[in-house]
Amino acid sequence: MIVSIIIPTKNEPLINEFIEEVHRVLKNFKHEIIVVDKSNVTPCVKGAKLIIQKTDGLGKAIIEGLKHASGELIVTVDGDFSHDPKHIPELIEKTNGYDIVIASRFVCGGSTQDKTHRVLISKFFRSLASFVLKLNIKDPLSGYSVIKRSVYDKLKLNPIGYKINMEILYKGKKFGFKSIEVPIVFHKRRAGKSKARIKEGLKTLIFIFKLKFGL
Repeated sequence: MIVSIIIPTKNEPLINEFIEEVHRVLKNFKHEIIVVDKSNVTPCVKGAKLIIQKTDGLGKAIIEGLKHASGELIVTVDGDFSHDPKHIPELIEKTNGYDIVIASRFVCGGSTQDKTHRVLISKFFRSLASFVLKLNIKDPLSGYSVIKRSVYDKLKLNPIGYKINMEILYKGKKFGFKSIEVPIVFHKRRAGKSKARIKEGLKTLIFIFKLKFGL
């Protein structure tokens, strides 16, 4: 079994250190790393396949990365160390009984180092998404996941902004795909700037209702 790790990046100064850590954590797994980059200056990446992103948005970056992935399991993870690679084997293990495995900040055992105002904003969008889309998931906006390739192949995805996993969870219900959350600690990024903006929040709000009403 091959595990494909897709890392969407934009001006991430520690991407090579992150790649090294992923390789270390997955040394006992057959795996490949695909970096889909939208940086102002293309980075020199070692130990991974580098794809220059042609579209916009993190969700679309993952779709582009899938075209170059050969794995049966697809890992999506941020490259700024806010997502600790050490959790990847735990997430992979859960695919023995589940199709969609979400790394969650908000289930028992999980936590976040985000600032209070960002936690409150996240709570609003998480609660709204879970209510409107009827998702039995506490962290549907998480970008850290392991998902079977067969799920991606089955679903017609058209992500807006960052929240592709929310779309997968919602559309996956209709096909009976099983999902589970695994607790993680969401860390502060070690370097670089957050890409989260008010505009992304508005995109998420719009996307929730587009999914609900099939627009």
